[in-house]
Amino acid sequence: MNRTQTGRVGELALALYSMVSTDGKLELFTPISDEDHVDITAGRRGAIPAIAIQVKASPRLDKYGMVEGNATYSQGHVREHPAFLYAVLLMQSVAIATAWIVPSPDFNRLAYRPRAEGKVILEFRAYPDRDDKWAPFRVPAMELGPHLLSVIDSIDQRIPPTFLAEQGGLVLAAPLKKESVTQSRA
Repeated sequence: MNRTQTGRVGELALALYSMVSTDGKLELFTPISDEDHVDITAGRRGAIPAIAIQVKASPRLDKYGMVEGNATYSQGHVREHPAFLYAVLLMQSVAIATAWIVPSPDFNRLAYRPRAEGKVILEFRAYPDRDDKWAPFRVPAMELGPHLLSVIDSIDQRIPPTFLAEQGGLVLAAPLKKESVTQSRA
């Protein structure tokens, strides 16, 4: 599989594990286009999305036994908000072997930053089975959904509307008031 396909498999696996491990209490949504670093938004069932997630999936370890994932931004446009998370997944076929859920402020602080003209590259490199700087963010696959729900419940700041508006393919709608529905039927 190519990188795009591996990424999509990771997104689908994260959604599956999250829904199953919360008995459907966590709902996940994907944007129509994938151009702006948000692969999934998520919220409690019946509520609007509260978090945005960029998924990085790798099908194998590198020659040093590490999982790699990169996020590349234009200079001055690195995403940082408590409700924006990175999910880095080591995939074994369709199963998540190891997962990390990292809030963007931590990801941005801990990631390696190789030099690149006019761009910022955030490079995640972690061992799936050793204590390293990423180990506190490691989450067992069947605890991904409960972990994401705990993040939703703990953050004071939801995804800001301006953050979502920049996504291009993501639309939020407010529920209709009952009297509006009644009037339109008359």
